[in-house]
Amino acid sequence: LSAALNAGFSLPYGCRNGACGACKGKVLEGLVDHGQAQDSALPTADRAAGMTLFCCARPLSDLVLEVREVGTARDIPVKILPCRVQALERVADDVIVMSLKLPVNERLQFLAGQYIEFLLKDGKRRAFSIANAPHDDGFLQLHIRQIPGGEFTGHVFGAMKEKDILRFQGPYGSFFLREESTKPMILVAGGTGFAPIKSLVEHAIHQGITRPMELYWGARDRAGLYLPELPQAWASDHAHIGYLPVLSDATPVDAWEGRTGLV
Repeated sequence: LSAALNAGFSLPYGCRNGACGACKGKVLEGLVDHGQAQDSALPTADRAAGMTLFCCARPLSDLVLEVREVGTARDIPVKILPCRVQALERVADDVIVMSLKLPVNERLQFLAGQYIEFLLKDGKRRAFSIANAPHDDGFLQLHIRQIPGGEFTGHVFGAMKEKDILRFQGPYGSFFLREESTKPMILVAGGTGFAPIKSLVEHAIHQGITRPMELYWGARDRAGLYLPELPQAWASDHAHIGYLPVLSDATPVDAWEGRTGLV
């Protein structure tokens, strides 16, 4: 599974440790060590038929494999999962980067740009885009902006602590990178709308996609561009990526000489 994902093949997976069977496929030629595949996910009859779990199987020779690829959001199952708040990092007065840890036997497969919905005790939901790229799924990263009077974001900024337990459902969303296209991209983000763009750009870089990408990130003031070094590094390290920050209400303190207005 890791080799396939690193080579740009989108194979299905779930737990990444041999427990769920979502990554099951057939070995047509060659030999594998089944690794820590659990009998409940890969029974003896499946092994005898040439099946294996790609998340934990290791090659013992060159291989020819038969497996379906994930091509659209419809190919990925929507799950309800618990998670633990791993870290809360205040990156601006009104923005927190939240890292979530999933149970040891779970991973969330998603497409770069998709989102999850927190399931609150009163039955309400709150949606947030996933900011990390799919290959970097040890933690889920969310960018949360404090909304005046917002019940959930007020809790995040006021009472939430590391190790708190939450529940969410996902992934959702039809905003994701169309990897088969060669067309240039214009990426427009306002405030924490930078989160899904971050996932998309980091995924594209990881996959070696060199389509021209022009990113416009808009905020009220300089502090609203809460991770400024990141898009600057993308643009300086990759000739096909451009970055244009835009401020709508720059103050004299900002000493802003860049683009202005509503992005």
